[in-house]
Amino acid sequence: MTIRMLTRGVLAATLVLGGCGDSTDEGPEPAVIALLDGNGQDGVVGTVLASPLRVEVTDEVGDPAAGVEVTWSVTAGGGSITPASTTDAAGIAEATFTLGPSNGVHTATASVAGLAGSPVQFTAIAGLVEPPPPAGDITLASITPAPPNSVFIHDMFVRDGLAFVFAWNSGVIIYDVGNGMRGGSPTSPQQVGSLVTSTSGVPCVCVHNGWWFHNPATSEKKYLFIGQEGPGSTLTSSTGDIHVLDVTDLANPVEVATYHHPDLPDGSGTLRPVGVHNFWMDEANAILYAAFYNGGVVALDVSGTLSGDLASRVISSVRPGGAGGTYTWGVQLANGSLYAIDMRTGLYQLRLENGQLEVLGGGNNVPERYSSDLWVHGSYAYTGTWGLREQAGNTLKVWALDAGGAPSLANSVEVTGVSTISDVEVSSDGGWLALTTEYGPRAGLHLYSLADPANPVFLDRYLVAAENGGLHTGTISVIGGRTYVFAARDPSPGGPALVILDVTDVLP
Repeated sequence: MTIRMLTRGVLAATLVLGGCGDSTDEGPEPAVIALLDGNGQDGVVGTVLASPLRVEVTDEVGDPAAGVEVTWSVTAGGGSITPASTTDAAGIAEATFTLGPSNGVHTATASVAGLAGSPVQFTAIAGLVEPPPPAGDITLASITPAPPNSVFIHDMFVRDGLAFVFAWNSGVIIYDVGNGMRGGSPTSPQQVGSLVTSTSGVPCVCVHNGWWFHNPATSEKKYLFIGQEGPGSTLTSSTGDIHVLDVTDLANPVEVATYHHPDLPDGSGTLRPVGVHNFWMDEANAILYAAFYNGGVVALDVSGTLSGDLASRVISSVRPGGAGGTYTWGVQLANGSLYAIDMRTGLYQLRLENGQLEVLGGGNNVPERYSSDLWVHGSYAYTGTWGLREQAGNTLKVWALDAGGAPSLANSVEVTGVSTISDVEVSSDGGWLALTTEYGPRAGLHLYSLADPANPVFLDRYLVAAENGGLHTGTISVIGGRTYVFAARDPSPGGPALVILDVTDVLP
């Protein structure tokens, strides 16, 4: 047995009995480095984490190893870390970590050559600790439960002090929220009218979304376009038609026309049914742009009088990701282009030119998550993410736009405590952004300042926390000089409802 294998007590006795200079062995050597604490912190970008990063070094018999030099390195996210440090009598070395300039995951390592466990990795999340709360707060204006038999409220369209609520199997319900027709307000919505649309052969009414068309050519406010989201196989097939209502008499809407998309082949050539999702209207030119999931984008001429089957009104259609790569969530017209967000393949820039929809650029730019909603303002677009792909759908994507080419990713902002960002909208002045989120302890409404459009900064949130729900959609409206977000609450928590939130006092 060598001296190195003796216990510390036996070793000390041996050295005393043997006299000085009889052995040059200084005891057990450092053997293991391990993470002690400081991992998994949240912090504001560009600031020092609240707690130091600490490791422990032990020798072959598990005792602390003092005087060991530990090398610290930043491995992702930028920022800086204190230089090499030496373990103290307890075998502990520590360093302070200053986060880099961008939101997201930051990592650092502590290493000692030749030791088991080296390098030790630390992870921190930057940008998730918000600045001090604003002087005001988001306040609840009202909650209007869906009718007792309603399964969901999926969306709302708010204009001229009227809220069109799309309540799934209960159809569309129209509320006065400041128009004056029924004396309603955001704090006390009053029903004006309703209609349960036809099923069109789909096994449910499935009223999902809509657009109240204000025709500048005739000054009419006659038609309400409704999207029916029927059953389907996510990312593969879908069902549901466009339904057109004559709302000349808002108290008594009448269904007057429909559009049914023909089946289309998938990537293998198998014919699949096609259903509609979200809309955008070019009111000046009376063109309805509709996202048709696996059918891509369809442009419909909706000028003049509408009745019966609108199949002859199709101007053009395109599947931006091709037959096997298209499942389009939504569209928006802006800057002379049409932008489409596809769940499978990301953000595209399109254009309707000489009666043909063509892809200008984009696509295959969000590989790690499924994409959800979009909103374009000025030279930036903002898109949400949905569900679970390689990563959860908790990230807002910020895109820089070019008039003639593909959108380029400018920033990604993670929203902790949720797994879906289901709806995105920018205020009309471009000053702030509203997100509705689902599935987690921070599900609800989240507001961000866009003082720097490429770098959204958190303002405030209103929680509707639910592991299997939250707020599905939201839209901004100014009524009576105050700013509101009208939101659709999921069945969880509390049952489906129209939730109206006053956000005036927190806005920049």
